[in-house]
Amino acid sequence: MGLKLSNKEFQRIEKQATKESSFKQEVRQVAQREFDPIYKQFLSNFDSHPVTMEIKGGTSATNISKTLGGIGNLFTYIGFAEGSDPIKNLRDLLKFYNIQYHNRKNYISIQIEVPTKEEVFIATPMPWATGRSWARGIERGISGLGQYLVKSKRMGRSRSGYAIETQAPIRGGRFSNTSYISSLLKDYYKNIKKLEKKAFS
Repeated sequence: MGLKLSNKEFQRIEKQATKESSFKQEVRQVAQREFDPIYKQFLSNFDSHPVTMEIKGGTSATNISKTLGGIGNLFTYIGFAEGSDPIKNLRDLLKFYNIQYHNRKNYISIQIEVPTKEEVFIATPMPWATGRSWARGIERGISGLGQYLVKSKRMGRSRSGYAIETQAPIRGGRFSNTSYISSLLKDYYKNIKKLEKKAFS
């Protein structure tokens, strides 16, 4: 036997359903609006980081990250292929996010999914060493500075076209580690956590 509702009861239920639907939509708009500045600031920090800018500059970049003591640049030192764009691949990964909404008793909570450090390290392989990440290497060190020979003219036997690794050391000094992805992501995660703790009611 079906449930019979008066017009008044039906209108009340319809109004409540509409209210809940519009409320959820409003929560989505508010959450997106509050996340956007966090997201844009993170990408801006990544784009303006000296390591990003130096690698983005390709074979002609200067060592603005100061990781190599002013010798050459990270693009040729790491050994990226001439004409490649490793920063684009990394940035495409960092652009990903997914905001999930969860209905609670009297409010809606959100959870924001973004790339992890582990995913970044997997997505940034060394051109010459399987299983090693150049993004991690920026922070932990990349050996070989003493054997790094860079030329102003193109060399045919070089991946980048302008640098090779010599058999014997040609100078002293070592790679200067610097904070990069881990630090950028740490700040990103911290700001996301603050937003996730808010209850939308």
